[in-house]
Amino acid sequence: MANYKVIGGDLKQYGPVSAEDVRKWIADGRLNAMSLVQLHGDIEWRQLSTFPEFADALTGKPTTLIAPLPTEFPTNGLERDYQLDIGGCISRSWELVKANFWPSVGITALIMLVTMAINQVLGLFTRPAIDAMISEHRVSPGGIAIIVLTTFVSCPIYTVFMAGLFKYYLKLIRGEEAGIGDAFSGFGRSTGQLVLLSLVINILTLIGYVLCLLPGIYLVVAWFFSIPLVIDRQMGFWQAMEASRKMVNKHWFLVFVFLLVYGLLSMAGILACCIGIFVTLPIGLGALMYAYETIFSPPPAD
Repeated sequence: MANYKVIGGDLKQYGPVSAEDVRKWIADGRLNAMSLVQLHGDIEWRQLSTFPEFADALTGKPTTLIAPLPTEFPTNGLERDYQLDIGGCISRSWELVKANFWPSVGITALIMLVTMAINQVLGLFTRPAIDAMISEHRVSPGGIAIIVLTTFVSCPIYTVFMAGLFKYYLKLIRGEEAGIGDAFSGFGRSTGQLVLLSLVINILTLIGYVLCLLPGIYLVVAWFFSIPLVIDRQMGFWQAMEASRKMVNKHWFLVFVFLLVYGLLSMAGILACCIGIFVTLPIGLGALMYAYETIFSPPPAD
């Protein structure tokens, strides 16, 4: 009997289908524990793992999305609206971090320390030029070139590491198995697009800041979610920037306030003897990814 509707790995709705069909699709890898399913007569979509009749079929199956996400963001996803609950994202992230406290804090701290170490190494090249500008009031073309060059080296590295952290927290949110390897997943098939993304965004936002401060601020907010779009949906850098801009523009000011709250949360951790940031930063990152899920995960079709 065809009693179920399902959302496949391609984010399309299928059904009504029978229980036998669902079992076959589980066996074929088209569905897994995280797949969304709606029982006939219900209005709520639930994860497949919540249906006890399929528990045996899911035994031993991975909880990750086996079918790849589409490389193009669905058109209906860009057209739909969303409601972003800032407090809800933060509270859910706090619960997420509490449930995965030591792994999330430890992995986030590791990435922080690695990026800080890289910045220190790059600082060995820029520090003489900066000291000359400050103490001797001397600006040389060579010094400026060194500062610009190291900036364009450090920004892509930071972007790649942030992409890995975003991926790690997305997997936690989705109930998938997440580990330290996910935090370094930016170094993989998405590396090239992440590097291009970082360079293009930094160049264009710099131009925006030079022309006028407000355009630069607008672009930073509008393109903020392009990093998780690249690492999560394997988008090209420009496609991710456009998808982020179009969705953020629906509620730009609300997203701007959210990023301000995220910044204040991180600052509060620094003020707490600097140690607090090892807790507030994971909460902030989780909240950002809850916001990403709210904004970019297309709702199931009716």
